[in-house]
Amino acid sequence: MGSAVETLCGQAYGANKHEMLGVYMQRAIIVLVVTGIPLTVAYIFCEPILLLLGEPPELASVAAVFVYGLIPQIFGYAVNFPIQKFLQAQSVVAPSTYISGATLLLHVFLSWAAVYWFDTGLIGTSLTLSLSWWIIVVAQFVYIVLAPRFKRTWTGLSIEALSGLGAFVKLSAASAVMLCLETWYFQVLVLITGLLDNPQLSLDSISVW
Repeated sequence: MGSAVETLCGQAYGANKHEMLGVYMQRAIIVLVVTGIPLTVAYIFCEPILLLLGEPPELASVAAVFVYGLIPQIFGYAVNFPIQKFLQAQSVVAPSTYISGATLLLHVFLSWAAVYWFDTGLIGTSLTLSLSWWIIVVAQFVYIVLAPRFKRTWTGLSIEALSGLGAFVKLSAASAVMLCLETWYFQVLVLITGLLDNPQLSLDSISVW
């Protein structure tokens, strides 16, 4: 649903309405965070949902453990996506690349520590993934606040971000449906794989693929 912010930020920047970029970014964050709430509920009840879909109990239980650790990632991505579009609309790409690269190196170490040092298993690896997303979010936001190049496009938190939310949702709904259809085909394939004989081996194979 954050795809709309890319269009709006590009239009605002081209029309020299620079202050609106920050407003659109905040508006997108609000919409995406609210959208993350029902997703969180689905994550919490993922085990009974998977069982209802016919997945083996042992797979549903293991998947649930991993998914619980990804709940913070939902909101991390909800904040990160509008920030990236805010930067891209101004042709600012390099800082995000550097931040992501540094976070990747840190993530490798944290994942190793979670698995081999603290022995936290699946929940540790998923929580580490969520933590890495939030590191990227915080680093990019700090950069936006401190960098002089954004003094016209980021003027601080604005009450204006609370207006026009309905129109923003309407604009983003079509993009959301398109992107969902694009990604769901693979997720459905994963679900079907879990219904095959020896589902552990089948899922391991598709993960490598």
